Amino acid sequence: MWYDSKISSFADINYKINKAYCDKHNIEIICCNQRRYTHRPMVWERIPLLLHYIHKYDYAIWIDADAHFYIDGENIVDLIAKYSNYNFIFSNDIPKSIKEDIQVSINTGFFIVKNTKYSIDFLHIWGYDEMLCKNNRFPKWPDQGVILDMYKENMLDIQNNSVVLEYGVLQHFHHGDVFAQKPFVFHLAGRTDVIRYNHSLQYFTENIP
Repeated sequence: MWYDSKISSFADINYKINKAYCDKHNIEIICCNQRRYTHRPMVWERIPLLLHYIHKYDYAIWIDADAHFYIDGENIVDLIAKYSNYNFIFSNDIPKSIKEDIQVSINTGFFIVKNTKYSIDFLHIWGYDEMLCKNNRFPKWPDQGVILDMYKENMLDIQNNSVVLEYGVLQHFHHGDVFAQKPFVFHLAGRTDVIRYNHSLQYFTENIP
């Protein structure tokens, strides 16, 4: 996780929830507020943070600060093992969230990276190629827009090096969503800070001893 004091009201709570989940499944959690990428919006901090730590682990999981694991959810390690042939495990966004004709609509609020040379090379290009950033067709989604372009153009053969799981497998955004199996993560994407705080506090109070 990466966040700073501007969103700590709800992010601190989500960190505690995520830490409880990680402790339950023997996963190390890393939380950071150090700026490594000062000339782009803070959403880009996920890339240098992943690059800083990926070499220490078999896999790294990124989770946004406005998202939390379900404490009673399945072990994410089992899902990783199921897709171990891929370098990236992505989550599709809400169906039809983008009207343009693209194959997938990756939501970068939660994704999994395998520690391989391919993954590291891909992260460097995704995070630091200035032309990709400048030509992003979806500027309201800075890093997410860039990877949508990269996926559509199949840069570095990303389509064969990743799996994009359907919306509701890794994460979901709405309380009314109904799935055959509970997703791993609830993501408060696009909500106000007040809504994020109230939800996270309620979930923490009701589920964390």
